[in-house]
Amino acid sequence: MTSNAAEQAPDDHEELSGLQQGTLSLPKALGLAVVTFSPVLMAATAPALAGVVAGPTAWLSVLAGTVLVTFIGLAIVPFARRYVVSGALYSYIGHELGSKASTVAGASLAVGYAAGVIVCLQVFGVYSGSFIATVFDLPAANGLGGQTIMWILAMVSVAWFAIRGLDTSTRLSIGLLFVSAPIVAIVLIANVFTAGYNFSEQFAFGEFTFSGFVFGIVLSATFFVGFESSAATALETKNPMRTIPRLMTMVPLIVGSVGIVATLLSVPVLPDIADATATGESPLSAMASNAGLGLLAPVADLFLAVTCYAVVLGFMNYAPRVWATMAVDGMLPKYLGHVDEKHRTPVRAIVLIAVLATIVPIALSAFSGGTPLEVYAHVATLFPYYWVIPYVLICVGAIVMMTRRRELSATTVVVAVIGGAGFGYVWLSAVLNPTGTSYDAMTWAAPITIALALLVVVPIRMKFNRRPVDVRPEVPTDRVD
Repeated sequence: MTSNAAEQAPDDHEELSGLQQGTLSLPKALGLAVVTFSPVLMAATAPALAGVVAGPTAWLSVLAGTVLVTFIGLAIVPFARRYVVSGALYSYIGHELGSKASTVAGASLAVGYAAGVIVCLQVFGVYSGSFIATVFDLPAANGLGGQTIMWILAMVSVAWFAIRGLDTSTRLSIGLLFVSAPIVAIVLIANVFTAGYNFSEQFAFGEFTFSGFVFGIVLSATFFVGFESSAATALETKNPMRTIPRLMTMVPLIVGSVGIVATLLSVPVLPDIADATATGESPLSAMASNAGLGLLAPVADLFLAVTCYAVVLGFMNYAPRVWATMAVDGMLPKYLGHVDEKHRTPVRAIVLIAVLATIVPIALSAFSGGTPLEVYAHVATLFPYYWVIPYVLICVGAIVMMTRRRELSATTVVVAVIGGAGFGYVWLSAVLNPTGTSYDAMTWAAPITIALALLVVVPIRMKFNRRPVDVRPEVPTDRVD
């Protein structure tokens, strides 16, 4: 049985046939996925984001986000067991729901993956800037000029590693994760022993608000959304029909579990570090100082910057592969679907995403004038909204697929309905229950930019469909000899 269904796809996918086969084993694939959707970064950052809007009960938001995303992962599993693809959700949706559904999902994902790289790069700037400002007494590191220099240097090197291939990126990313995790754990645990720390207040629901709860889900979901992107490397993974389905459930459970524990440990000290974070200091650095570990504050920022670099690198291995798949399917310019013969990576897609992901945060920071953490928080709020349509469609597709095969079970229905409807309601609730802050604009920025993306991709797809070629769906792996 071949592990490269895309090479045998009836629409040929010629440009993707150059991807290197069998690069990732299960440990490597899991390692890259966990690094990219980093439990370390979530532990250090998610509580500060969700806690501000959800209050003492922010752990409920993280728990709900974990359940929703895990259910979506369970809905994706049937696809991952049958198809080996390079377009992740985009390809899966097209198989069962057709070209119209995949076009809408593709437009959302095309913008979403670019936004994902931007978010990862921005959070790298948050911790790098905090480290440089603290250690070298250079507050300009948190300004536009300092952030721009760091973004450019980081993205140039990340693009270089991504071009060299999955194996290089995976080894580097996993190594960086193991280096940073102990410092984060020490800082979080140390805060438990600070004066006035009140763990039990998180189980008193007097300050609970439904709008804050839902908004907390959105902010915590930033660290989950796109977890299924590891399916984009299925063509390069050993035993993909076994490995990829496991990743669909293992990644959200690992990241979510760490996030819940970290939120419970961190939220009680957020009022004590509010002044520090308002001046641009990172949440983890502020918590280190609050716990009497001032010497660890810059070290924590340094290691978090290292982790964030690994996150950017991981996502830059997923996003270009999805863009390249969209290109060969007629969603994006065909030019982007080329795979370099020497490196066996979609170099053109990598370069374009790298350029866009560098320019956009520079423009946003210049326009808003906010601190790195403020600008990052707004884009982080926007990012999950790009996955609402694809997640709803993949859950619908799971029910449709299993019904067609007469394999539909109550479990599939439950996880698909709760996962899809729950994630869809997260956006709807944000519309119905605005927070009265600038974050509300992100609720509408998502559908507006998706509509603009459709104005670009629909003409490209229409032109592509008029070509005199046979267009057939990718061959399910359970039908390939």
